[in-house]
Amino acid sequence: MAITYNYDFKEAVYWYNSVGLETRNMEYFAKWVYDVYKIAYLPGTDESYIDRLAVDKTKLSIFAILVDDLADNVKIRDKMLLEKAIRIPFNGSKSFENKYLEITRTLWKDIISSIETYPRYEEFKEIFFFDIDQFFNSIKYGYLVNSLDLYSVQEGMMYSPNNMMITIYLDMDLMCSPNFDKTELKKVRPIFHYIQDIMHVGNILNTFPREIEELDFSSPMISLGLSEEIIDKEDVVKRPEQVLKNLEYFIPHFKQRVEQNFEKINDCSHMVNSIDLEEFNPRLRKIWQNFLNRPHYWKKEETEKVMISHNIAHDSHGKTQWVRM
Repeated sequence: MAITYNYDFKEAVYWYNSVGLETRNMEYFAKWVYDVYKIAYLPGTDESYIDRLAVDKTKLSIFAILVDDLADNVKIRDKMLLEKAIRIPFNGSKSFENKYLEITRTLWKDIISSIETYPRYEEFKEIFFFDIDQFFNSIKYGYLVNSLDLYSVQEGMMYSPNNMMITIYLDMDLMCSPNFDKTELKKVRPIFHYIQDIMHVGNILNTFPREIEELDFSSPMISLGLSEEIIDKEDVVKRPEQVLKNLEYFIPHFKQRVEQNFEKINDCSHMVNSIDLEEFNPRLRKIWQNFLNRPHYWKKEETEKVMISHNIAHDSHGKTQWVRM
């Protein structure tokens, strides 16, 4: 397969659809993520990079889904493919005969070819790849939960938030922030993890109905229900509608966790001088609400009605058309 670098995220959607799950409404999801990352960037980020960052983060999200599905989705879960996929960022020169892996590699090569040209890439690449490793640890943990039934609430809180890749995206912002004082990295890293947990909870509350359908027991909502004996595995398989209703019991708990994270960010914000975190907090609130209000993009009947409002439509043959308004 010939690799063409620097394509936009719409082409990345095309590549995903050629090998990914048909149940994913990737056109809607990618546009939604892109719109989020057009506003989700750190104060002090060079404005000339904001659109490029949004595109690269969207493509990285698609890459993450390709890898994550090999661990979590009951239809395509595959340990051998997963082990090869998680080595791609560290051995991306090796091509694959397997089409799924080769498209995953193609996406990564395109993404990293852009990131490597960010102004401060060399300064932050070590921590960027450290955070990539943490993302893969969360993926591997999800696979172990689904294959060995080993979930614990404590381990879930340690590993699962890294699945969101928020620290990675914020590393990318720092690479494009000319005035960030690198000596403050140790002060912002805890804040990055609070931000990541907020977005993680937003994603949990939005996607746990899909994860019931996909029998993804690594979902923190499902695993918590199992741990607290609100549900059992047989319920998830045979009575998904009842499981969905029962798990709604935990929604206030997760929302309280988010408010605690916002308080922690406020407490730490004054310690950082080279990023105006007080400016960022209202946008963070907006992004959190966007997660809660996002239509269930994996259900066509819920997203078709909002596709056009997000500048997406299908032609008479079902092919995606991206419309400029």
